[in-house]
Amino acid sequence: MNKKITLAAGVALLTLTVLLTIVYAALSGVFVSADHIPPCDVSESYAEDAILKVCELGLMNTYTINGEVYFYPEMEVTRGELARVLVTYFEIDPGKYESKELGFADEADIPDSLLPYVRAALANGLMQLQAGYVFHPYDYITREETAYLFGALCTAEISAGKSENFSDFDEINPYFETNASKVVDFEIMIGYTDGTFRPKQVLTREELALILYRLLSAENFTKG
Repeated sequence: MNKKITLAAGVALLTLTVLLTIVYAALSGVFVSADHIPPCDVSESYAEDAILKVCELGLMNTYTINGEVYFYPEMEVTRGELARVLVTYFEIDPGKYESKELGFADEADIPDSLLPYVRAALANGLMQLQAGYVFHPYDYITREETAYLFGALCTAEISAGKSENFSDFDEINPYFETNASKVVDFEIMIGYTDGTFRPKQVLTREELALILYRLLSAENFTKG
C-alpha cells in the first residue's frame, strides 16, 4: 500500500512540475523552438492552418516535452510573448538591444532571454510602456489592446464600417477604438459567431496565429 501511495505521489509531483514549467514558459513568452516539427495539439483548433504556417515561418514558438511538440492554442498571450512575436515578425535583430538599457521601471525583472525583445519592441514603437513607466511582461493582453497595437501598424485608409456589425464594439476603450476599427475593416481581426468582438477578453495563442496569418496576405494593410 505504501509503495502504491509513494508511486502515485511521485507521478502527481512529476505532472505538477511539467504543468508549472509550461505555465512559466507561457507567462514569460519563453518557449523552446522545435525547427520544422509541426505541433501535435492543433488538429482540433479552428486556426490549425494559421498555426502550422506561423510555426513553419518561425513567427511563433512551440514547446517540446518528451519529444512531442506542443503549441497550446488556447493558452493566453502575455505582453512579453507579444513583444517577441512582433520583433520576430518585423525581422528586427533583438541582439542589438541586449546591452541597450532603456531605463524603464521593471527592466531588471525581465528574463535575459526575453529582455532584448521587449527593448526592441519599445525602441521601435511596436509596444508602449504602461502607467508608472513599467512594461509588465507577464500581464495578459486583451483583444482590444492587441487591436490597438496592430492597428497602429496600418498606414492604409479604409472605412468599411465593419466594426458596426459587432454588438459590443462600443465597449472598446475610446483610446483603442480608431486602431481597432482598422484591423476589423481589413479583417486582420474578426469577431465571434454570436456577433461579438469581446474587446476585454484576453487574446489566445490561436487568435494571435490567425492575426499573423492574415497579415502575411494583407499586402495593402501597411501601404497607403
